[in-house]
Amino acid sequence: MAVLCLIGFPGCAGIPVQPPAPPFSPQKIAQILSGIKEQESEVDTFFSSGKLMINANGSESESDILIVGTKTPLRVKIEVTHPWGRPILHMLVNEANLYILSFPEKRCYLGSLGNFGPSWLFPKHLEPDQLWSLVRGFPVLRKHGQAVSLKGNQITLLNQKAEIVQIIYFCPQSNLPRLVSFPERNTKIFFSNYQIENDICYARDIRLNDPGTSSDLSLNLKRRVFNKPIPEAIYSMKKPADFKTLPLK
Repeated sequence: MAVLCLIGFPGCAGIPVQPPAPPFSPQKIAQILSGIKEQESEVDTFFSSGKLMINANGSESESDILIVGTKTPLRVKIEVTHPWGRPILHMLVNEANLYILSFPEKRCYLGSLGNFGPSWLFPKHLEPDQLWSLVRGFPVLRKHGQAVSLKGNQITLLNQKAEIVQIIYFCPQSNLPRLVSFPERNTKIFFSNYQIENDICYARDIRLNDPGTSSDLSLNLKRRVFNKPIPEAIYSMKKPADFKTLPLK
């Protein structure tokens, strides 16, 4: 844990400008990746609440958000509401299956995670590990055959064909992940305002960016509870009788 999380260190803010850092050594790469893998095993379930901010096509919106998640099998329930309590969207990911209740439209959308294009419903094309990184507040390492450091404070993961599958950028001094890039889909997830609770390191502020779209999604998670039992009933979606069911495209 000392590799990744320095007690009381909030992130990258306040660090004086330094000369360019050299690439990580193979030993340092192994040490840092071992710490990230350790964090992957620290969290099985979580409950979070806070704010969701979406900036799309020049307009901004802010809503309350509640997120509940289980790692294995992957299940994530998201409820988005207006600040005065009216529901906007309920989303359930159950492994690869995706269910969305859009209350303004009175529609129920059914589809698969990662197989729908950007929309106001959830403005990014996410795969399961990317979704877990976003809602858990800490990156997940993608399967890879090799890890290299091409410049300072950065680790690049390559597959067996030497293709880049993931690039992780780190805050100087702390080795905390500040940005994870997925070149295949040109998607980036930013992490900041780190906290530590019972050896669990997590970011309170997470931002999702896809330069291929005109939208940004930001989470400011104010309350987080880890590894508590989650009632099965939480992972249920009851469609109102007047909602129309449509495939998610």
